[in-house]
Amino acid sequence: MNKIEIKYHKNSCFYGEFLKNNDWFVFLDSCNDISGFGRYDILSSNPHTKITTFGNLIKVREGHSTSCFHDSPLDVIKKYFNPKSVDNGLPFNNGMIGFFGYDAFEKNSKNKKVPDIAVGFYDWAIVVDHLNKVSWLTFETKTDFISRIIKLCNHSDVAINYNTKYTFTNFKNNTSRNKYIKDVAAIKNYITNGDCYQVNYSQNFEAKYEGDPWDIYKDLRDINPAPFSSYLKFDDNYVISSSPERFISIKNNILETKPIKGTLKRLKDPELDLNQISLLKNDEKNIAENLMIVDLLRNDISKCCELNSVKVKKLFDIETYASVHHMVTTIVGKLKPNISSADTLKACFPGGSITGAPKKRAMEIINELEDRERNIYCGSIGYFDKNNNMDTNICIRTITLNDNTLNFSAGGGVVYDSVPIDEYYESLQKVSIFIKFFSNGDYKW
Repeated sequence: MNKIEIKYHKNSCFYGEFLKNNDWFVFLDSCNDISGFGRYDILSSNPHTKITTFGNLIKVREGHSTSCFHDSPLDVIKKYFNPKSVDNGLPFNNGMIGFFGYDAFEKNSKNKKVPDIAVGFYDWAIVVDHLNKVSWLTFETKTDFISRIIKLCNHSDVAINYNTKYTFTNFKNNTSRNKYIKDVAAIKNYITNGDCYQVNYSQNFEAKYEGDPWDIYKDLRDINPAPFSSYLKFDDNYVISSSPERFISIKNNILETKPIKGTLKRLKDPELDLNQISLLKNDEKNIAENLMIVDLLRNDISKCCELNSVKVKKLFDIETYASVHHMVTTIVGKLKPNISSADTLKACFPGGSITGAPKKRAMEIINELEDRERNIYCGSIGYFDKNNNMDTNICIRTITLNDNTLNFSAGGGVVYDSVPIDEYYESLQKVSIFIKFFSNGDYKW
């Protein structure tokens, strides 16, 4: 792999201005310029191979050739993704970037507009290192396309254009308050009867929109920055994610996961807001909720890690975002030899923090009560480098946009001590910025 230093910009949306209309443009955004989160941003476009799946119906596009067939999604992906050592000090050189929906590895998939999986195989990328304030263009071969990218990256006349000529109408909550409260009560009954310990239940929102999703993303990241944000353009589908949660990362054979369980809203008064952190740290319900998911994830990643290497690095840590405080735990382990990043994702998928415990029964209850497909919500977005490094998020605070309709969901973990009405308001608080933004401030609860 080759790499060339290009002009550094603190706001990586600069590079997106001339990439946004390219085929399958992807932007993995740490929002470092606004929030100080993260270190790297990754942008690319024009993958040489594109794979989309609907259940086990696979569509593969290579250049001008397209093939459709039925197979195991992971088996097909692994045929095209062969990790090898190409490390040049960057988190991503070339490899796979895309999303895996909540039902990504289920055999059957209902008729839907958004694929269960959409991944591209990219042989170049812009990698922005905010720690060292340097940007790199990494690529396999210097083509005319790469030469144009270098020229555009170093062009002083390119600027970030903010265009607010977008509109939102017909905002609605697709899950009534009564249904949410009734379903939380039903989950508590399942817990009392011994079916499960915790279930992550959610509700869905939608609105009509007019305008460019890229313009929407640039404004939304300013008001709700998050360390695992992203903007993805796949054919006629767009994904905007403001996720605060890492699912799985692998770096130098060390696997890390950071489940979020436990949330309290931010308060305007600084002293009261600090008190919210103290309340969250000492809340028995949130501590119990977090601990259950930590045990589940320790079990999940143990399938891929060496014996006795899985450790809890940070327990019940508090992270603060634009509208909420979250309780976050960090778990690490040493990856077994010959285990690929794609295998690791499948072994742990979907993330335990957005299913519940035990995972299988919790997912059955979710399927019964939510009465809809989650699609990308609670799935994962990220990169898989050919050096077997990876980083992925949990798709919470994540929006899909197509056919002038946008959708997003929000929820929370229900446990024995949950109060149904409190769970309802907590789920709304998690996306309060989204609700205000997409309802033009008109939606009240």
